[in-house]
Amino acid sequence: MKNTPTKRLGLWRWSWLAFAAQAACATAASNDEFLDMSLEELVDYRLMSMSRKEQRVADMAAAAYVISSEEIRRSGAQSIPEALRQVPGLNVAQISRSRWAVSSRGFNERFSTKLLVQVDGRSIYSPLFSGVLWETQDIVMEDIERIEVIRGPGAALWGTNAMNGVINIVTRSAAASQGSMLSASLGSGGLASVSMTHGGELAQGGHYKVFGKTGRMDGSVARDTGAPGEDQARQQRLGIRIEPRLALGQLSIKAEVYQDRSQDVWGMPSVRAFSVDQASYSRDALLSEKGQGMALQARYTWKGARGADNALQASIDHDRSDHTGLWGSGTGPGKPLVQTPAVMAMGGKKTDIDVDFQQRQVFGVHDFIWGLNLRHTSDHLILPSSPYRLADGQNQRVSYSAFVHDEITLAPDSLKLIVGSKFEKDGLTGFNVQPNVRLLYTPAQHEVVWGALSRSVRSLRRTESQATVDVSAQDAHELNPAIPPGWLSAVTQVSPMAGAPMKAEEALSLEAGWRKQFSNFLSVDTALFVTDYQNLRGARMLPNTASGLPQALACLAANGPGACYVTLDAYNSNVDKARSLGGEVALEWHPRAWWKVQAHYSHLRVKATRTGDMLGDIQVNAYENSAPRHQFSLHNNFSLPHNLNLDVRLRYNSGTGHYTLNSEGLTMLPAYTGLDMRLAWKAGRHTELSVLGRNLLKDRHTEFINIFPMTRAYDVQRSVLVQAVTRF
Repeated sequence: MKNTPTKRLGLWRWSWLAFAAQAACATAASNDEFLDMSLEELVDYRLMSMSRKEQRVADMAAAAYVISSEEIRRSGAQSIPEALRQVPGLNVAQISRSRWAVSSRGFNERFSTKLLVQVDGRSIYSPLFSGVLWETQDIVMEDIERIEVIRGPGAALWGTNAMNGVINIVTRSAAASQGSMLSASLGSGGLASVSMTHGGELAQGGHYKVFGKTGRMDGSVARDTGAPGEDQARQQRLGIRIEPRLALGQLSIKAEVYQDRSQDVWGMPSVRAFSVDQASYSRDALLSEKGQGMALQARYTWKGARGADNALQASIDHDRSDHTGLWGSGTGPGKPLVQTPAVMAMGGKKTDIDVDFQQRQVFGVHDFIWGLNLRHTSDHLILPSSPYRLADGQNQRVSYSAFVHDEITLAPDSLKLIVGSKFEKDGLTGFNVQPNVRLLYTPAQHEVVWGALSRSVRSLRRTESQATVDVSAQDAHELNPAIPPGWLSAVTQVSPMAGAPMKAEEALSLEAGWRKQFSNFLSVDTALFVTDYQNLRGARMLPNTASGLPQALACLAANGPGACYVTLDAYNSNVDKARSLGGEVALEWHPRAWWKVQAHYSHLRVKATRTGDMLGDIQVNAYENSAPRHQFSLHNNFSLPHNLNLDVRLRYNSGTGHYTLNSEGLTMLPAYTGLDMRLAWKAGRHTELSVLGRNLLKDRHTEFINIFPMTRAYDVQRSVLVQAVTRF
């Protein structure tokens, strides 16, 4: 994707001309202002719905955190992962310009599999990669009302994949989005974006809003060479939300479409004949990535008999992602003769149809919620002949579930017992039960002690359990010294084990927490946890790993050195075990009416069981080292005279370890400290201008190296961004 100066100038001109035109109208009649919450409200009245009902964070028996729209605005976050850096205990690392690794309580990777992410209650999970494609979630940041985060299992209410946490991104209703908003951003690294929303009243009563965003960014800096990276990207998104006035109940209909274009470099194991560096048995493939999708979502809520609160939500979600480039590691169906790599597309498309119903009723000491869910998934996955293969690319499956949740008041205003469970029939791993029990004790008006015991599961996706993958390559001379160096390649290949269906990953979690609001100016929130994991996804070498060696030697005799390879056989497994433990503490202090301080610290330790198997221990090492053991954040916000606001955020992450292609050990990334500063000026009641500096302490640093897929390592650079937002 080549960014010409003419194209850049065109986007810049459009951005600033659009802003100038809208700013000229900023004095038009409108009562909308930036949503400023008082300091007391920020401490005490953050509302959320992660228990499938609206309640204060202070009243939750879970490690909960809410990022308000005001905090998002003052942070200057340009993407969801940037905003999530504010959450204590969440592992957020930038991989490249638009790609991120986000997880809760460890096991961090680009496609974090143990974290459920939703937008307005709709899951944005991608079955192709078993995780969230953050680069496609280019949401209008000014349209977000709040981001709700649960660290720890939320599976009893939300089901499979909510093993380590739940994130729900809540956008503003149409009624709360009346008037117009325009935001334009311009920054170093070729970053430019324009966002808009417009809301009005429907002729028949009710409200509507339309929203859109377009943006682009140039490449990063390659970690190893310092050269400009091949990870530039551009995104577009357009949507509409309609809330008609009804005699009974409330209805919200939302539709949106998106597309993204980017490039990336993936590392692939390779036979010697096609290795870029003849000693490395690997090569880099430049891929052109194209994603597009649409979502249609409707939610209807109404009051039923005896005061019951009912909610019915239905959605259709269609996504397609293609990665086109020179694919192939040299292996193929004609083994052991090497196969020439070819230009192909890897990717696929999926369609989810989801229907969810829930009912809440309060009777006596019981606050009871139950619900049903039905999901139909159809996907068509396209994998090249190597290094990824899938026997059957098309699949359809149905998953259905039910949940119950009862909050029982044992002592008024003092003690509550919360019990519930999710009962789920997953289309891939069968029937799963995910119970939890929680206790909430309130010894004083602004103090809470809570504890929880939960069982949760994660369903393996088809790309994890049914695909064959070439994971590494080496010189066969290392296995058999009788074979001269460079004559024969050895490729380790992981395949499904015949007759051994994969089981769901399981976790048993014990948590406890304490939070206290000492005054309107000081509060503290703490949590401790220990989780035991079983049936974790991994791989094992077969006992007779080089079973095809005689055939490979015959090929070598017939075709000469460099033309043949031998396969080292391995199989997919999910028998690994691990334990994670740690704690999180968050402090919020308001020394003055114009000064707010937030400090977060989290500690994490993951310890997995080693078996001595080469592939198994590689995965175990990744579990233990992919997330930082220590994280610290200190955030100061100053409301200054002359309508100025200064936001200063210092964050520290301890070192992490990552595998690179064909490496024998971990590549250790050192600890880093980042400093971000934002100065904003309210030029009027409806207009704000700001300048933001990120990673100001160091020119560049590496935060993450992804292992699957193995992508080129990029550095996060020091950057400056200017932004203008106006409402009218």
